[in-house]
Amino acid sequence: MRTLAIAFLAAALLQAQPGKQAEVDKIFSAFNTHTPGCSVGVSVKGQTVLKSGYGMADLERNVPITADTIFESGSVAKQFTAAALILLAQQGKISLDDPMRKYLPELPEYGTPLTIRHVLSHISGLREWRAVGAFSAFPEGKLVYTNQDLLDLASRQTALNFEPGTNYSYTNTGFNISTILIERALSNGKTFQDFTREMIFSPLGMTHSRWRDNFRTVIPNRALAYAKEGNGWIGDTPVENIIGAGGLLTNVSDLLLWNENFNHHKAGGPEMTKLQENTATLKNGRKIIYAAGLQVSTFDGFREVSHSGATGGYRTWLARYPEQGVSVAVLCNAANANPTALGRETARLWTGGKPNPANISAALNPAVTGMYRLVRDNTDTQLQIRNGKMFLGTSELSPADKFEGTTLTVSTPTGDLVYQKVEPVAPSSAELAEFTGAYSSSETLTTIRVTFDGTALRYGIGNNLPVPLRPTFRDTFATPANASIHFLRDASGKISGLSAGESRVWDLRFTRIAK
Repeated sequence: MRTLAIAFLAAALLQAQPGKQAEVDKIFSAFNTHTPGCSVGVSVKGQTVLKSGYGMADLERNVPITADTIFESGSVAKQFTAAALILLAQQGKISLDDPMRKYLPELPEYGTPLTIRHVLSHISGLREWRAVGAFSAFPEGKLVYTNQDLLDLASRQTALNFEPGTNYSYTNTGFNISTILIERALSNGKTFQDFTREMIFSPLGMTHSRWRDNFRTVIPNRALAYAKEGNGWIGDTPVENIIGAGGLLTNVSDLLLWNENFNHHKAGGPEMTKLQENTATLKNGRKIIYAAGLQVSTFDGFREVSHSGATGGYRTWLARYPEQGVSVAVLCNAANANPTALGRETARLWTGGKPNPANISAALNPAVTGMYRLVRDNTDTQLQIRNGKMFLGTSELSPADKFEGTTLTVSTPTGDLVYQKVEPVAPSSAELAEFTGAYSSSETLTTIRVTFDGTALRYGIGNNLPVPLRPTFRDTFATPANASIHFLRDASGKISGLSAGESRVWDLRFTRIAK
């Protein structure tokens, strides 16, 4: 009887498909034969109830996106690398509490052990390789990076963003170098690609999934990626050979099969599901929403297990609503697409979820408005009152965000962010000239040259053309990419170095070597 009931349920869901299809078509109506687009898939209690494609996979050759089109996953891939580490631990070849240096001795000693478990939840403190690469004069896209290149780069970092386990900072570095850790722990000649294919993709029937370990490989039915430029589009398909944090080639059908593994446990068993969904706890006892390559939170009042992704012009999202039995996968090849919003709107058609009431805003207090620096990395933002609400940058403050004197503590799902109110500055020409000189770092193997052209302070890294710096607060400037350049002074008040900072690299030091 139970089997018949399930069959009738599946039939009913499929019969309901035409009405739902029209609604999903509306959600994705912005994509057409003149734009890139998205593929979307939905399953309910293990049964695929919708798969559709919208827009074009290849604008030059007029190839449309279909339900079976292959895309690059972006960070949706992290849950597969996390699963591989958990599977390796289940086989007794590693422990998740092993220090990363046990398998990657190239990494420096940081005082407090940096463990595999720290990496799984972005509480390792490892600096983001993309940001370090940019400060090294070789931003993403300028070199064809490999995972070994990223391990070499990480091995030069003499400091972390923070003591492992004490804070959260999203970083791709740990997931990328974990692929090398897995291969060394296997010690049998098998690659990370072999291991994930044998232990995850093949058992689950994910026949369209593979790692993009050579960007030149021809992949049938793959969508190219695009970014908007003016009234048209430019190609934005990644040119790199790095995998683990991203780099998974897949389609919506395979991702729905993976999501179903959290119910039937063909790969890894129930224990893997438990470990992957166990959110991290910081050393101060604060529970965050990031687990092992997955975020576990709520949406529309429902438990949501999800992850988004972005690399080049690819934008992706994969989510489950376990109590409702609903899974949604959205894969896009347009950099301006918002797969999370598209996917959640699609999910509501099956979960029955409704938008939650607007969050309660913080009490208005004009006295606290002004410029604030994020203490950890010296980036600046404005606290303003707009439309009767308080905004820090683009984020609305809530009553959970607290002021204490000139300090603002913002509560987020991954921990607290501490801001300090600062006074904006407008340095004179003489003051700007004080900062000029050459600044070197052994962690980037590059020199930053700071010059003054009579109008603006500029900085150039390596052979790159210098770009203007915007004065923010005392001794601090913002780059065009909104990173911070904070100049350091010695005991006598002379400029001795600088600290480069942004959201994923908090305090990258350069020493002044010439005036």
